[in-house]
Amino acid sequence: MPEGPTTWPPAKSWWSGASGGLGRAIFSTLGAECIASWEALRRHLGDPQSILCLGNGPSSESPAVRDVRCDRLFRVNWIWSDRARHVSPHLVFTADFDPPPGRLAPAICFPTRRDATRVLASYVARGVRLPAVYLVFHEPPADVSIKKWSCRPTNGALMVAAAALLRPRRLVIAGMDLYRHPDGKYPGLSTEPNDYDPIHDRALDLAFMSAALNQFEGKIEILSAQLQSALEARHRQATNTGT
Repeated sequence: MPEGPTTWPPAKSWWSGASGGLGRAIFSTLGAECIASWEALRRHLGDPQSILCLGNGPSSESPAVRDVRCDRLFRVNWIWSDRARHVSPHLVFTADFDPPPGRLAPAICFPTRRDATRVLASYVARGVRLPAVYLVFHEPPADVSIKKWSCRPTNGALMVAAAALLRPRRLVIAGMDLYRHPDGKYPGLSTEPNDYDPIHDRALDLAFMSAALNQFEGKIEILSAQLQSALEARHRQATNTGT
């Protein structure tokens, strides 16, 4: 599990700016370009009109998801690589050192510049092919990353927010079960505890995704009962309290 700051985005300093610039330059010479804006990412992805965001929870393989067709597929980490469906994503959100499986070469979005530097440097050291393009989520301007959050959102929450920031006409979300699905943490047999890692928080993830989705003007289809009910409960609470 990657280390992370207690707040997110991490505080800016001259050192983080200098080291980040150096990292961008080095990886660029090695063939990995850092995308600097959401508009540039949209162009790189071919201006998608529909995006399927798939977390790794059991609902990612529900019958409702099986026949979904979207222009672009977003996924989280690489745990899905041995599954049967939806295994050719266009953008992956991760801070893991695991390399992309097989011949896949999707764009990668990292939570922080430190994560990007560590993971990409490990790819170079191991002879793993670098992605042609990558993104550090909080570097391009966006309302959700201007605000200081008390801990780091999960990669799944970053995925949902990124998809909303790209402004497709249709956004489909599944596999984001908030570790509350009765079948456990992942599809199939899993012995891992069905809960968040210590550096993340369920309430913060909901607030983060809600902030992004509230600004989204397209059609949203949520195929996770746990996420749908949690967002509805949050909306009711906000309506009742007038916030």
